[in-house]
Amino acid sequence: MTDHDQEPTGISGLASDEPVLRPLWQYWIKRCRDRLCPARSDIDPVDIPRLLPHIGLIDVETDASRFRYRLIGTRLNEVFGKNFTGSYLDESKNGQYAIFLHNLYAEAARDRRGVFSETAFGYRDTRHLTVLRLILPLAENDESPVTMLLFANTFRLREPGDPEVPDFDRAMPYLADDIVDIRSVAHHRL
Repeated sequence: MTDHDQEPTGISGLASDEPVLRPLWQYWIKRCRDRLCPARSDIDPVDIPRLLPHIGLIDVETDASRFRYRLIGTRLNEVFGKNFTGSYLDESKNGQYAIFLHNLYAEAARDRRGVFSETAFGYRDTRHLTVLRLILPLAENDESPVTMLLFANTFRLREPGDPEVPDFDRAMPYLADDIVDIRSVAHHRL
């Protein structure tokens, strides 16, 4: 029995029909086989067409100290109001948001384990956004460094006086610039 045989906390808390994070986790686990994590060549977009708009790939550079967005799904581009493909984390994000993301990416790359994170963001205009993230390492073999991260995000937006809603359909082009509070709701190494 491997560590991958049981669904970890974080993933197990998601609804059984959750359409993005749970299927991506299950696909990644299947592609691990008997390794700690799969290689990039083990991930075939043809296998997961429904997930593609919600996922991205991040290049891990210089001992997990710098991260470049290799590919960002169309749904993520819509939500953020910008396509970050080709940009470095430290060039495209700033402040506490950049530090927060850097720490999540570095943890997944360093520990060679997936990370599930649920985070509440507060904004100047009193909106609140909850982001559920799944960050999964990719490496050629168990001895080689993690060279990429496969990730997916899902979003819940709450406006003042509104109940929490499961998803939203409008862009948030000022996501990072207007953050006044970042609060971890859940954080699990997988």
